[in-house]
Amino acid sequence: MKILELSQLAEKLDQFFHLVIWEKKDGFEVVAIMAEEFQDAFPLPMEVQAAAAKIGMFLDTTTAARLQIENMPDDFWEEFDEVTYGKYLKVSRLGQPGRKYLEIFHVVNTGQNFERSSFNDLGLSESDLLKVARWLREQSIFDHRSGDLIMEILTQLQ
Repeated sequence: MKILELSQLAEKLDQFFHLVIWEKKDGFEVVAIMAEEFQDAFPLPMEVQAAAAKIGMFLDTTTAARLQIENMPDDFWEEFDEVTYGKYLKVSRLGQPGRKYLEIFHVVNTGQNFERSSFNDLGLSESDLLKVARWLREQSIFDHRSGDLIMEILTQLQ
């Protein structure tokens, strides 16, 4: 399924870009750019920013600015859904393996109360939760003050 804003962005580009997005309930974020290999989307190339500005579009890269995308676990990059938008834009949407990391990161990072129902479509298994917990710990993404919140979230998702 195509995203209207990305179709409009594609019309303004004059060179090829391959973006990786995380589709959320309230929109999407650009998390990586594919060149020879995956690279952080922050900062976006000036050509992409300029094309977005021409149509009054803001491309969110907040998560990419906070995480080192190239240090994501191998399964993060599995199960893409790719859509081509004309001659100059290809977009890969993260599948369940990548989304699980970002959804839990987002909840812990914002400290929001979360609704279990927002995670139902991810179909998280106990193994998935262990992978996310290991990633959070190994990458030292949050300090020790977030430990209780992380445990609360992971426990509620079991």
